Amino acid sequence: MESEVDALSKSDTMGSEEKKLVKDRKRKKEKAAKDGIEGKDRKKKPKRVSFAENVEVFPPLDGPSEEDGSKDREEDSSKDRDLVRGKKFSKEEDELVKQAVYKYIEAHDLGEDGLKMVLNCGSYREARNCWKEIGANLPWRPTESVYHRAHLLFERSENRTWTPEECELVRKFHEQHGSDWRKLADALGRHRFHVKDTWRRIKLPFKKGPWSQEEYQRLFDLVNMDLRMKATEERKSKHGMLLDNIAWGAISDSLGSRNHAVCCEKWYKQLTSSMVAEGSWADTDDYRLLSALVDLDACAMEDVDWDRLIEGKSGELCRKRWYQMVKYIGNYWIKPFPVQVEILSERYCPDMLEPREIYANKPKVS
Repeated sequence: MESEVDALSKSDTMGSEEKKLVKDRKRKKEKAAKDGIEGKDRKKKPKRVSFAENVEVFPPLDGPSEEDGSKDREEDSSKDRDLVRGKKFSKEEDELVKQAVYKYIEAHDLGEDGLKMVLNCGSYREARNCWKEIGANLPWRPTESVYHRAHLLFERSENRTWTPEECELVRKFHEQHGSDWRKLADALGRHRFHVKDTWRRIKLPFKKGPWSQEEYQRLFDLVNMDLRMKATEERKSKHGMLLDNIAWGAISDSLGSRNHAVCCEKWYKQLTSSMVAEGSWADTDDYRLLSALVDLDACAMEDVDWDRLIEGKSGELCRKRWYQMVKYIGNYWIKPFPVQVEILSERYCPDMLEPREIYANKPKVS
C-alpha cells in the first residue's frame, strides 16, 4: 500500500515538474513572439571559439565580413569625395534637374499638383524621399545640391527685376509678419532667398564706388572680431568651400554701407594678398609683418632690414606685401612711413596673431 502511495506521489511530482517545464517553454515562446524574435528570424550572433588563451570570433555565415564592411565604407567615402561641390550648375545640368523632376512626377502619377508636392515633399506622403530618386539622375552632384537648385529653378520669377511696388510690399510685409519669407515668396511667385535679399537692400541702401578709410577700418575691426571668436570654436569646413567661415552677413549688417558679397570680395580679392593662394605667404604673416615694424619703430623704409624682418620670409616677399597693404591707405604717398605703419597696425592688429594661429592650426571638422 505504501509503495503504491509513494509511486503515486512520485508520478504526481514528475507530472508537476513536466507541467512546469512546459509552462516555462510556453512563456519563453510567447515572450520571443512578443519581442518579434521567433525561430529562424532570430538574429545570429557571432560564435566565439576558445583555444587556450586565444579567442577567435566568427561572424554569422549570412552576414557581411568586417573586411567587406570596410571596403563599402571606403567606396562610400571615395564617392563622396568625387562629388562636384561649390561649382555653379551649367545650363545642361539645369535642364537635367528639370527633366528629373518632371520624370518623377509622371512616373509616380502625381498629377497637376505634382510639382507642388515635390517642392514641398515634407507635407505630402506620396512625395516623401523623392529627392533621392531625383538626385540619382545627376550622380556627380550631392542630392542636397540638386534639391536646392530645383527649388531655385522652379520658384524664381521669370522677371528678375523688382518694381518699386514689390519693394514696398516687402517692406510692409516685414513690418506686419517679420521674416516669414517663404510665405511672401509663395504669394509673389519668387524664391525666398531673392525676397530676403531684396529686404536687405531695402533695409540697408548700400553704397557703390570707392571705399572710404573709415569703411576700411570698420571692415578690419569687424573681421578681426569675428576671427577672435572663431579661435575658440571648431574649424568647420564644408568640403573646403568656406575659407574662414567669416560671418559676412552679420558683418554687412554692422557695417551698414556695403552688402555681404561686396565685403567678402573686398577682403579676399584685395585686402588678402594673392601670395596666400600661391603658397608663398600666409594670412598670419600679415600680422607678423606689422608686429615687427611696430617693434622696430623705423623712421623710413630705408631703415628696415627687410631680409631679417620675418623669419623664413625673404626681403623681396616682405616688401611686396608691404606695397600691397599700403595701397589701401588714402593718399599714402604723402604720408610718412611711421604714419603708414600706425594706420596699418590698427587694421592688422599685432595681438590678432595668436587667435589667427590658433584657428589656422585647428584640424578641420566637416
